[in-house]
Amino acid sequence: MKKQMFSALSMSAVLLLNAQSFNVQNTANYLRNKELDKAKAAADAAVVHESTANSAKAWMYRGKVYYALLSTKDEKFKNLDPEAAEKAVESFIKCFELDKDKIYKDESEVKEGFIVSSSNLIYKATTIYRPNKEFDKAIKAFEILEKAVPFDPDQALKRNNITKEKLLFEKYKTYIIAEDIAKSKELANQLYSIKYKDPSIYTSIVRLTLSKGDTASAMDFLHKGQTIFDDNMDLLNIEIDILSKQKKLNELKEKLETAVETNPDNEAYHAVLGNIYDKLGEKEKAEKEYLKALELNPKNEPVLFNVGAYYFNTGNEWNKKLGDLPPSETKKAKEYEAKANEYFRKAIQYFEEYYALKPDDKAVKQRLRQLYLRFGETEKADKFK
Repeated sequence: MKKQMFSALSMSAVLLLNAQSFNVQNTANYLRNKELDKAKAAADAAVVHESTANSAKAWMYRGKVYYALLSTKDEKFKNLDPEAAEKAVESFIKCFELDKDKIYKDESEVKEGFIVSSSNLIYKATTIYRPNKEFDKAIKAFEILEKAVPFDPDQALKRNNITKEKLLFEKYKTYIIAEDIAKSKELANQLYSIKYKDPSIYTSIVRLTLSKGDTASAMDFLHKGQTIFDDNMDLLNIEIDILSKQKKLNELKEKLETAVETNPDNEAYHAVLGNIYDKLGEKEKAEKEYLKALELNPKNEPVLFNVGAYYFNTGNEWNKKLGDLPPSETKKAKEYEAKANEYFRKAIQYFEEYYALKPDDKAVKQRLRQLYLRFGETEKADKFK
């Protein structure tokens, strides 16, 4: 009786094992006949059963099924599984891991399925998942591809720009867009450690950390970026902006002087440097930078205003000196008055040019009237009533 029971159990086990093996064979048959829905069901059943879960062949066929689903133009099967790319790549990876004798590694259909599915997956992650803010799906896709890289046949993935370093960078970009500051900082540091050559790593992490009020981290990443990209203007611009907000005028002056040397045709650098010199009392340098900015762009409204204000304020300084002189200093009085008038005349020129571009500026309008009245030019002053 016991012998008969044992024989029955053994027979059941054999039948069950054969049933799962049949699932692998059925997958191949359904795939060959393009019955992709049935092939999918058979392949999924084969890889979860204990008798075939560790079969490289079962996973190879599952990879082929999902690659076929990914590639098909048959509307009946096109949307059968929205994660066909993920499942195809995962299946091929599992096949390669289990394929100790390397039976399938160099098979042309397997290589093609693996490479095309991987390329499709990175495309989905970067152009579908990430723009649609499906960040978890994008990260999952990149992590699957990271596992695929070691099995790259003939460096085919590398030729499609799928490398460990590139995937790290794509994950970083995803966390930046998701504004996950902890993960962004972690991956930015990893990219810095391998000296990944893309300055946007540092501009993006600096902007993110600044937006979260973390100035210390922002400056740390800024300086890390500058050790690799010492002439990058975006990084310099960010540093100038930070120093400006922190009112660190001397440091800002040094950075701007470097910026002007590196990029002498950038009107903005000359304009801001002129403003810094002005604030630090370096008047002649301020005038030179303002005028250089206007030489590069004669219709730069803020610079026209700043130049006008510079000459107007300088004229007022000579006026004050004139007012402070004792009555006996007639020679100096004439000299100081001439200096004041010289600067007021220059102020008129630039305020006029500014006002032509910004006729709604009432403060400048009033100032022009005041200046013309000073010189007794009432007709011109009346234009600015």
